[in-house]
Amino acid sequence: MNANPESHGDDPERPDIGKQFRLAAAFLTRLPVEQADNDDADYDAPPADLARAMWLFPVVGVGIGGVGAIALALLAWANIPPAVAATLAIGITIWLTGALHEDGLADLADGFGGGQSREQKLEIMHDSRLGTYGALSLAVITVAKIAALASIAAVDTGAAAGALIAATAWSRAMFAPTMRWLPPARDDGLSALAGTPNEGETWKGLALGALLAALMLITPAGGGVIIILAAGGAGAFVVGWLALRQIDGYTGDVLGGVQQAAEAAMLIVASAVIIGNAA
Repeated sequence: MNANPESHGDDPERPDIGKQFRLAAAFLTRLPVEQADNDDADYDAPPADLARAMWLFPVVGVGIGGVGAIALALLAWANIPPAVAATLAIGITIWLTGALHEDGLADLADGFGGGQSREQKLEIMHDSRLGTYGALSLAVITVAKIAALASIAAVDTGAAAGALIAATAWSRAMFAPTMRWLPPARDDGLSALAGTPNEGETWKGLALGALLAALMLITPAGGGVIIILAAGGAGAFVVGWLALRQIDGYTGDVLGGVQQAAEAAMLIVASAVIIGNAA
């Protein structure tokens, strides 16, 4: 790690927002953004850098959902059935992230479902092999997201595109509060890599995520935006609460489960609100 932060233009008092965004994008997607931007091949981002960048996670989420939304709109324009279009749109968002969060959800479900003690749960979660609990949980939550998105697209493609972007943005705003308000369950892994977001960055990310999601949903959902955002927050809270009870804190897999639960809950509730408004 380069010991001289000034060689990379870093100022702890004046953070480089462009660099923070690139770091957030590199962490949340399969795109080698940060690596390609660094002139020094030996440079590694300090752990605190990722924590400081987490307030921008919802913006990266907008980009991820935006690509899926564009695909959804193009497929609808080509008269592809909503169920097929929604499946491909969700598939594109998964590809963009390298299935990072889906892998975390599967490991989390395997650990919580198959382990008896805290140590067994953590050991199972650390195992990269996919078990029955993980496969079933991943299948159920992915099918639920596709079905919810398809049901909205059958009524209004634009509303479905907005709901997808809102869900990918708000669900990624859940990372910082989970890491802020839960203790790490391990001394290594993501907690050692990313550090802990401070209170200001946490609330800034939540405010930004809520604003971006509301902008995407306000036209088709109206006042139901509050219910949709609350559903996403509740999904994240449930996973965090279970993690605290099961393994005394969070891991990278818990964060994946938090994101997936929040995203699915938002799309499911959004389908009910938007279709209800259109009726």
